[in-house]
Amino acid sequence: MKTRILVIEDEPDILELYRLLLETEGYEVYTNDAIYHDLAVIEQIDPHLIILDLMIGGKQAGWNFLEKVHHHPGTSSVPLLLCTAAEHDLREKIDELKTPSIDVVFKPFDVENLLQVVQKLLTYAPIETC
Repeated sequence: MKTRILVIEDEPDILELYRLLLETEGYEVYTNDAIYHDLAVIEQIDPHLIILDLMIGGKQAGWNFLEKVHHHPGTSSVPLLLCTAAEHDLREKIDELKTPSIDVVFKPFDVENLLQVVQKLLTYAPIETC
């Protein structure tokens, strides 16, 4: 069974870049250009990792989605990689956000660094689904 990664990003070119990079590494990639309002959809995908554009849908929408995913019983154990170009908005919150299963990569990102962070976060994916 392939490792499933869900990428939520509203820029089509960046979304396609994630798909190409991750599929080349052997991951099964699901993409969406908007936030899921029904977390049951995410539960059906059953991802091992979620990559989220934190500024998707406006400044607060990504944060609200992060909070929702992080506290929902069906998705709370899924590691999260937050990607954003809004480095200045995150500097004061970065220490609160970073946990073993949540990390941040700033855009534009270095491909090798992104892949290393993905691999690291996947070590925190729920064992029963990997």
